[in-house]
Amino acid sequence: MSDTAERVSALRDRIEEEEKELGAAVRDLKEAARRMVGPTEWIRERPLPFLAGAMGLGLLLGIRARRAGKARR
Repeated sequence: MSDTAERVSALRDRIEEEEKELGAAVRDLKEAARRMVGPTEWIRERPLPFLAGAMGLGLLLGIRARRAGKARR
């Protein structure tokens, strides 16, 4: 092989390696963004505050619905 062909081959190999590394970095970034944005991880880490909030919200909505039902009668 000529010197130029060897350089081209080396560059292609390096580009392939860089593409693999870039692909891995993008996957890691997507996963990190999903964890930061998605509420699933927050709920898994602290389920009790979310449970209490859901129960409180349900209670408030139930009270409002009950009051609205009495006002219509």
